[in-house]
Amino acid sequence: MNYRIRRFCFISLFIFLAGLRPLVAQEYVGGLISENTVYTPALNPYIVIEPLIVPEGITLTIMPGTELYFMIRTSLRIEGGTLLAEGTPENQILFDAHNPSGEADKKWDGINLFVSRTVVDEDGNYLGGNLIRHALIRQTTTALVLSDTALIHAPDTRIMNSDYGVYLQSGASLVLRNSVIDACSYGMYIKNSGDNIISGCQITNCDIGIFFPSNNISRNNLIIDNNLSFNRNIALFMSIGQGNIQHNLIAGNTVAFNNIGLHIGNGGTNDPGYNNINNNVIRNNDIGLKLSQDADTVKGNLIELNETGLMLSKAAVSSIEGNTIRLNTGWGMLMTDGSNSNLIKGNNIYDNAAGIRVTHKDFKYSVNNLFEFNMVSGNAEEAFLFEAGPQLGIHNNSIQGVRDTAIVVNRFETDLHAEGNYWFTSDTLVIDSLIYDMFDQPELGEVIYKPFLDQPDPVVPISRPRMVVKRQVGPDVLVNWLPNAESDLAGYMVYYGLNPDGSFSYVADAGSDTLFVISGYNLSEAIAVTACDVDADGVRDQAEGHESAYSFAVAGPWAGGDAAICEDTYFLTESATAVDYQSLFWETGGDGAFADPQALSTRYVPGPADIASGSVTLTLGIATSAYTLYDRMLLSIMGQPSVFAGNDTTVSPESGYYSNAATASDYSGLYWTTSGDGTFDDPSQLLTHYYPGVSDIENGSVVLSLHLQSECGDVSDEVVLMVKPAFSISGSLLHESGPVAGGVVLAMSREEAGTRAVALAHSAEDGKFIFEELPAGTYYLFALGEPTMYNGFLPSYYASGSFWQPAYLLPLDSDVYDIDIRLQRLGDVIQPGTGSISGVYTYLGDAGRDADVYNESWFDPAGPPASQPGYLPASNHVVYLMNTSLTHVIRWALTDMEGNFTFESLPFGTYRLWGEKAGYTNALSPLIALSPLNPDAGGVVMSVNNQKISIQVPDPARDIDNVPFLYPNPAGDIVWINLPWSENPVRYELEIYSSAGLKVLSASFSSGFSAIKRSVDVAGLAAGIYPCLLRDDTGNIRFMILNVAR
Repeated sequence: MNYRIRRFCFISLFIFLAGLRPLVAQEYVGGLISENTVYTPALNPYIVIEPLIVPEGITLTIMPGTELYFMIRTSLRIEGGTLLAEGTPENQILFDAHNPSGEADKKWDGINLFVSRTVVDEDGNYLGGNLIRHALIRQTTTALVLSDTALIHAPDTRIMNSDYGVYLQSGASLVLRNSVIDACSYGMYIKNSGDNIISGCQITNCDIGIFFPSNNISRNNLIIDNNLSFNRNIALFMSIGQGNIQHNLIAGNTVAFNNIGLHIGNGGTNDPGYNNINNNVIRNNDIGLKLSQDADTVKGNLIELNETGLMLSKAAVSSIEGNTIRLNTGWGMLMTDGSNSNLIKGNNIYDNAAGIRVTHKDFKYSVNNLFEFNMVSGNAEEAFLFEAGPQLGIHNNSIQGVRDTAIVVNRFETDLHAEGNYWFTSDTLVIDSLIYDMFDQPELGEVIYKPFLDQPDPVVPISRPRMVVKRQVGPDVLVNWLPNAESDLAGYMVYYGLNPDGSFSYVADAGSDTLFVISGYNLSEAIAVTACDVDADGVRDQAEGHESAYSFAVAGPWAGGDAAICEDTYFLTESATAVDYQSLFWETGGDGAFADPQALSTRYVPGPADIASGSVTLTLGIATSAYTLYDRMLLSIMGQPSVFAGNDTTVSPESGYYSNAATASDYSGLYWTTSGDGTFDDPSQLLTHYYPGVSDIENGSVVLSLHLQSECGDVSDEVVLMVKPAFSISGSLLHESGPVAGGVVLAMSREEAGTRAVALAHSAEDGKFIFEELPAGTYYLFALGEPTMYNGFLPSYYASGSFWQPAYLLPLDSDVYDIDIRLQRLGDVIQPGTGSISGVYTYLGDAGRDADVYNESWFDPAGPPASQPGYLPASNHVVYLMNTSLTHVIRWALTDMEGNFTFESLPFGTYRLWGEKAGYTNALSPLIALSPLNPDAGGVVMSVNNQKISIQVPDPARDIDNVPFLYPNPAGDIVWINLPWSENPVRYELEIYSSAGLKVLSASFSSGFSAIKRSVDVAGLAAGIYPCLLRDDTGNIRFMILNVAR
């Protein structure tokens, strides 16, 4: 029977027995194809009723849209021939089971290729031969079977619901790109097959995605850029290779939601694989990557959100380098069951439940591993836990934990060398607390951590920024963080606009700043900051460790921007913001007070110290169960504006008025105005020159006003200028032996309001002096030489005398010439002694209208002090040291720029002081007695106020509490003595002496439990000053002065 008759009978029988649907257009095929054949969709469906065989030299071409249905146990067999099955994305080719009843077990036996070749280039691109593209193969026992060196190019193919998706054996190889293998028992079964390219495929919902069985030779396979997910057991499993499953590249794959993601090796002894597992994303598996083979390289992978991230079990001499292992719910890395001599280098292991555990299984310890240049941070429990040893050490790592104790734990008996790591602190007490070793449990080994690094090693993946805080500032969000410590830091990136897939819509380069403002952003939205090192190039930087992990910002308080208020008002914290806190509080760096320090919006009232310093720092803090955050703002406190235009004065039309006496404070702007027609050099400057106008001169006066503008109010002050003609006074300053060089001559105007110094002139080498322009009036001229050079000559007035009362009052209504002022020599020179009198000369209240003259530096080239004392010093004032009857001057002094004066090398005796200033009267100076018991009289205070000079001299006998003193003093007929308190009776003897040193009276007293007052009758003593000595029975002597008045 020929082939056509047999085929007809078989088909007729099949139709009869199967009771098929009514006849439609369909083609029944099977058996050996003897000529090149083309299947087209015009004859759909093709029913394959027996194995369809394409022998050598024959080509079967299947056009797009063609549908082939295979009877149970039938198949398509390419036995040396060529299969060209190229569909299109819109018109796939269908290879399916003929199963009209829908029974799941009626599978066909797939497409089998034997000794059939495909030609590809070195990159696996199709050049000729077998091709399956845009095809759907389903419901088979094995969808693709390649044997006996067969090779096929099969991109864009879908394989579904098969026992084996692809079965490679006996030297066959496959190029499978952009294809889908779904719902198979084994997605791919690769045995004794190498040089396969599996790229861009999706292998999902299988029991095992890709399987390399044990005891087979499979080398140089490329498994790249695939999605190996949702497989019930293992996504990719390389079993025991005995050194034959080698040199495979597993890279760029997404491996997710499997029991075990990648299972490389199965624990064989001496099983070097030299496989490279690089740049994969391995997430959401029970075990992300299990390495049980030797001499493999695991590099650049992202291993996250697994239960155990990376497990080494019976793995040796492998390199685990540059991986990111994060957010795993168990250990980031687990080494067990004799995993020895591995290199763990440059990994970023963070935010796992725990970091790295090195342990044993059945006492097969994992030893001699080296851990270097890793970033291990943010793990909730241990960073390192060693339960096996010895190890080659942990060095050059950056180590930081969440907890502050026991993050590096050595629970084995051998020492652990951990020198040269960076601990994010240099405090050895803190580092000690981070370590658990023999010092916590004596039978354990020591963790030897010294010396340690003071900054991260640049090879280590860069650390993420710390303390990233976001704050709502009006419509914007301000983000700030602590600077990184890395020496190779390049800058920071700010990410915001978080998407559901975890990516960000926006990224900004913050440069090296640690503060960034996002305009028009809401505080509730996520913001993250990363740090980048100098090797970051924008490509896979996080995976390569050149960009840190995200550091998500927490919401912190905003105290508000720096602000300013006036000293008599309060500050309202209305611009402050804070969210998501359990408690809130305000603190001040000064002495003010908050109306409610627990309220976000509250009032702050500055205290006296705040006002005195001119500013205060206010701190807003919030606390949660996890942290406390602060923000600070500077509150400047502006004083009320103060203005002084100057003292009323007289000026000439030629010289005008220079406002060097004017003062102003706490203002934002100023300007001068005039009531007349004169002009200012610059009316907007405090120190300026005014030139009287014609009307000013005709009127004889003009009022100048100085106006201040400030946020605390506007103020002004006036100065009245009397405009008079100006004349000159010239002459010579002399002493008995000739001219006085470098002396000072004061022109002191006698006016209705009093006498004041209006000008100063220095004498030249020949003693000549001149006042160029003095307004018309009457003047005292007062002169003195440089105090250290001319201390033997008294300051003198014109025409004579050292006191102003008898001095000549010089009228000035024209130029005056040839005025000679002669300094008078001091009288009898007293013998030197060891006593001294010192004090300070001050102004009480206003410094007066001539303060600008006295505040000049007359003789001291250093000028005024850099900082003013706490009083108003009367500098360049003359002080006379006089006898008690004020009949002659013993010595004189000139106060320095701080108002200080001193008389030294004085013999013991009694003195008075006199302040000489024209037009000023002196109150009687108290007597100042110097004696062996009181050789130095310090603390004298001379004060000038309202044309009067007063002098206060401390009583040396009453300088402390609970000391004896006489009262009243001056005394009349009776003087009382106050004796100090004593618990036991003390005997006292009072001796009263005359000014000649003779004892004139004595009395005895006894003190008891309390201070007792005793009196002495001094009615027999003449008026005068009497030194007194009070002796007690222990030998102590107290000196006092008694003044008897009659």
